Amino acid sequence: MNIRILVLLAAAALLTGCASGPIAKHQASVTNIQALRVADVGAASVGEFKLAPTAKPSIDRSISVRGSQLSSPNDKSFALYLKDSLLTELQAAGKYDAASPTVITGQLTENELNAAGFSSANAVLGAKFAVARGGRTLFEKTLRQESTWESSFVSAVAIPEAINQYTEMYTRLLAKLFADDEFKQALKPD
Repeated sequence: MNIRILVLLAAAALLTGCASGPIAKHQASVTNIQALRVADVGAASVGEFKLAPTAKPSIDRSISVRGSQLSSPNDKSFALYLKDSLLTELQAAGKYDAASPTVITGQLTENELNAAGFSSANAVLGAKFAVARGGRTLFEKTLRQESTWESSFVSAVAIPEAINQYTEMYTRLLAKLFADDEFKQALKPD
């Protein structure tokens, strides 16, 4: 085989770096665990998480990163990935009780990843969270997390970085929720 063809094939492999499939399961953050542990809140259960009625169904199924399709490991639903991320954080902090009358629910409102650029990339994640007890809504708020980072021309570098930045947004969005004074007030035991 001609050396030029080998060089071109190697360069093409380096530049594409395609990876399709589910993202990794959420790992609890030490910062979030500490925030929950020091807050004067009771344990809560986690209820339904779904796509917001006004959101496009496609944002719940997959995101695209330079031609690679990424999905949630949770029945291919990013709303369920957010639910499991919350559950993971609550369990790690000792603030989860499946029998608790205080229930946290949510709706995925935004889910975007733009890593097509060669110098920078960005992502947006948004959700409407609610806390209810005894049929009474105690908290309801839409939170949004945006992130921008330096990208690379080389897809084999840009794609893993985009995936890392994207999955970190779930940690950051939940950090905003845990820091919210109204949320913490809603989780205080009666």
